[in-house]
Amino acid sequence: MVDQIIKRAKRKVKINTCYLDRGFDSAKIINIIKSNLVRFLMPKVRNSRVKEWFDKAEGATARVINNFEFGSSYETAIANLVLVDDEDGIKRAFITNMKVSEPMAHILFYLYRKRWGIETGYRNIDQDFKPKTTSKNYHIRLFYFLFSVCLYNLWVLVNICISMVIYGKVLDKPLISAKMFAIVLYRVYLDGT
Repeated sequence: MVDQIIKRAKRKVKINTCYLDRGFDSAKIINIIKSNLVRFLMPKVRNSRVKEWFDKAEGATARVINNFEFGSSYETAIANLVLVDDEDGIKRAFITNMKVSEPMAHILFYLYRKRWGIETGYRNIDQDFKPKTTSKNYHIRLFYFLFSVCLYNLWVLVNICISMVIYGKVLDKPLISAKMFAIVLYRVYLDGT
């Protein structure tokens, strides 16, 4: 399925880098991503081999292990294992097919942070915009989901417009929180009825 998704997406948009969570940490998936010539970055699960490298990297703020082989007896993959200290001095592990030098390894935190916009978007849709229902009717549930996506997109658009008017650029953080936007919409609805 990952192969199909990447191929379909590449027909419509240019994929610069895939940011994946640990759930995709398997040799099979890494090989599929690499066969599609896509750069990727993901946190690496701390298995016994990774823990060995953590021990070897003790005292260093960053360590890059090029051509790190991982997987099982059924399928293996090769990628770069990057061990790097976060802001609190805790060593983290990433797996990637990008060239990373040890002095620049900290940039992976900045790059991977881009993925959190997706997580935040889903959380906002689920918590702030999605109507609650107990209906098992597929059509009703689909309508509620699509309606919540529309509300989320409207919220993003409003924040873009406001930040452009006030600051002349799109800000990294929204000026109006999702909860405040939902409250304003509800009040507008009440005033109109």
